[in-house]
Amino acid sequence: MIDATTTSGLVTSTTASSTAASELEETYNSFLTLLTAQISNQDPLEPVDSTQFVSQLAQLTQVEQSVTTNANLESIGSMLSAVAAMSDLQLIGRDVLVPSDQIRLTETDFPLSYQVGAGASEVKIKIYAGEDLIREIDGPSTAEGELVDVTWDGLDADGIPVPPGTFRVELTAADDNGDAVAVAGLTTAKVERVDFTAQGPQLLLGNGETVLSQVVQSVL
Repeated sequence: MIDATTTSGLVTSTTASSTAASELEETYNSFLTLLTAQISNQDPLEPVDSTQFVSQLAQLTQVEQSVTTNANLESIGSMLSAVAAMSDLQLIGRDVLVPSDQIRLTETDFPLSYQVGAGASEVKIKIYAGEDLIREIDGPSTAEGELVDVTWDGLDADGIPVPPGTFRVELTAADDNGDAVAVAGLTTAKVERVDFTAQGPQLLLGNGETVLSQVVQSVL
């Protein structure tokens, strides 16, 4: 689905260039008309200084070149935007890896991964159903920058199976002194739709989230 705002910026920039070009043409024609009238009616004994006309013509030429350059740049920008839009549209129906704390549990999968900063000695993962904490597990690795996959058996703290659904996860990491270390959770989710907004392309994911320019990588 392409939102109506997709083309609004392109139309606005194109209209601005067209308006500027039209105004320049009117000014240029008015100047030439005035120049012709002055030359036709000049006093032969005191002719008009041609240097002034040459200078004004040079200024108009520079303005014309600037307007043309702006129009060309806007055209290039429009083409680049179109290429980017096509790239985003190709993500529809594909899985992408994105930063998220909303993880959808299915009968066979719990697509949670994380990356942790340097110095971590432990990673803790809390899984919530709404506001209720249902399970806490240890992260399987503290390797800096590594994309670590998390395995959850789908059981709560009492060993009872949890029905499929979307759960909120909270990740924390700490070093040997108990000081916090940065950690980021990621999930794999299918792109259901792409909306183009003034802020940029937004991906509507199968887990219910909408992300803006946060795709880490597409998954084949």
